[in-house]
Amino acid sequence: MNKKIIPLACWLIPLQSFAAIELTDNLSLSGFGSTSWATSDNSTPLLVNRYIDDSNCFDCDTTFGLQLDFYYESFKASAQVVKRPQDDWSSPELEWAYLGYEWGDFEFRGGRLRLPLFLASEYYYVGHAYTPARPPTEIYNSVLGITAFNGLSVIWNTEINDELGLTLTPFYGFKDENSVKFTNNFRLEFETRQVWGLNAVLSGDNYRINATYLDSTYDVRALGQIYRPVGPFNTLVPVPIDDLVTDEHVQLYALGGEYEWGQATFSMEAQKNEERGSWYVGAEYNLGKLTPYSYFGQQYVDDEKSSNSFMLGARYDLLYNVSINAEWQTFKTHTGSGAFTLGPGDELEDSTANMYTIMVNFVF
Repeated sequence: MNKKIIPLACWLIPLQSFAAIELTDNLSLSGFGSTSWATSDNSTPLLVNRYIDDSNCFDCDTTFGLQLDFYYESFKASAQVVKRPQDDWSSPELEWAYLGYEWGDFEFRGGRLRLPLFLASEYYYVGHAYTPARPPTEIYNSVLGITAFNGLSVIWNTEINDELGLTLTPFYGFKDENSVKFTNNFRLEFETRQVWGLNAVLSGDNYRINATYLDSTYDVRALGQIYRPVGPFNTLVPVPIDDLVTDEHVQLYALGGEYEWGQATFSMEAQKNEERGSWYVGAEYNLGKLTPYSYFGQQYVDDEKSSNSFMLGARYDLLYNVSINAEWQTFKTHTGSGAFTLGPGDELEDSTANMYTIMVNFVF
């Protein structure tokens, strides 16, 4: 079976095969975390929610999560709290908290749920569950780090034949709020009015195909300040920003897959909405505890190439539940900001950047 599908299955049950702490016969506690040293050769920060620049950063990727699961016959309840890279330790995020009920091949869930968009969405913050230090930014930053919603979903698992399984997940979300910081002087606040969609996963012995459609209506407020020249000497003065745009609408289509061929694993994902699109391809080769890998991705704005990146790295499994990554990634922006985090009026002095990472991941 594909080595990516194994950690996915472990996470969905969730993480019990990684020696979760059994508090009672029906209650278990599991957890995960990541920390890194990361730096870039460009002073403009890279990667929204991580902000890696040309300083030595030991906290840009720091993640820690705890998950509590309760099972009783067909009933289940689950809650996950995560200190994400963008969070302070004093203000972690409730990533999910839901009640579920299994009935035959169906599972009904209600509460705060994970958005089922991409191949690694269900276990996005569990760094030990995927091979690179971070999932490719072209896809996983395309929704600005928004990973959860408040609403309902139905999961239908069925076997097409002895070697092929299908999972369909329609979902519907209600009002929700999210904030995304780009710079110290600029952020966006989103108020989702509704979101709905359908996720489909087709799984075989050595491959997995993921397809998603999402439709969302939301309001967005831009907050911060920009500096504008004023007077005869063009003196730069701060000008506040508070712009609200209502009834924005987005339709997102995503398609991805991974295929295991011997010791090699190949993956590809793409997503598209009305204005932007992106994709990546990746290859990994497992040598026991060591797995070298390489990824290439591109972003497009209005069908014009905006940026691209190339990643080369290696993962080493120190223990069954502890891994370390050493990684180099290069970015090139042609138009727009690409992987750089910029505010209104900000300009890039250098449109290329090299980023270096050493990361440790663990689960329990």
